[in-house]
Amino acid sequence: MTDVILGKPSRTPWNRNDKSGLTISIVLPLLAAIIMNGAVYALGWNSDDPAYEAVAFNPPGGFVAIVWLIIFPMWGAARWYTYQTGLAGRRASYWIVALMAWALLYPVITSGSNTLISALANVASLALALTAALRARAVSKRAFWLIAPSIAWIGFATVLGFFALAHA
Repeated sequence: MTDVILGKPSRTPWNRNDKSGLTISIVLPLLAAIIMNGAVYALGWNSDDPAYEAVAFNPPGGFVAIVWLIIFPMWGAARWYTYQTGLAGRRASYWIVALMAWALLYPVITSGSNTLISALANVASLALALTAALRARAVSKRAFWLIAPSIAWIGFATVLGFFALAHA
């Protein structure tokens, strides 16, 4: 298929301007999230922080994992829709890739850290998600709405982090 930016065939299958490009863009982030969730549990990075456990509205770990398994494919689709809009979209899509990379690194960064580091990492996650969403919105409203639910989720995690700080 033709690359929307360059007007010639895309060298990367996830950027193809067809259903297979969209499908690959959805499946790859899903696989990355499955692998990272597996690593989190296999390596014990999911150890519970007592401060978070003390917060009444702290969701169970399995629920959190499922939410991320929904969010990552949505981000992949948002990246694809953004990329397809031209040069500005291609640039905006890098923010979504950065968001995915940050979310994959988040468990590594926060594993074994104190509650403050975790809460600050949530704030950074929220800032990055908002930036990615606004950059995507400039070129694709569909991409924005695919990112929007994650902003609500990360916003919830950020609020949870501040409540956990009160219990630390």
